[in-house]
Amino acid sequence: MSTSTYEKHLCPVAQALVDLGDQWTLLIVRDALSQKQIRFNELQESLGISRNLLTRRLVQLVEAGILERVGVEGSKRLAYQPTDKCRDLRLVILAMASWGEKWRPDPRLTRVETTRKSTGAPVELAFVDPDGARVPLSDVRVTRRRP
Repeated sequence: MSTSTYEKHLCPVAQALVDLGDQWTLLIVRDALSQKQIRFNELQESLGISRNLLTRRLVQLVEAGILERVGVEGSKRLAYQPTDKCRDLRLVILAMASWGEKWRPDPRLTRVETTRKSTGAPVELAFVDPDGARVPLSDVRVTRRRP
């Protein structure tokens, strides 16, 4: 499905896929979120992606406002850093990692542990109501409303 096809679907999931619908995009975002800045060669080495494809994806992510190009201190080189829009994807990446660990178990997988910075205690993704009470997924209703 092409990006222009996604744009025809007036649904928030489809609209997210306009910017994120490529198989490499979320992996680039994952790596970008792992540090303050990341250079092109670090991304290429981590992902094993061709230079041409990585260049195209980075251009798209910059144009979408997900990454921004910044100068590397003490160098003429450029790096990429996450924007607020990118940092908002952190929850999506963690949810996908959790799903992948549950439904695609493989002993070779890198394990992802989520802990609270201040205490080191484990944390997990959950829905909570405005009072802070945990809401079971079975009790969550999703309603699609057209404008």
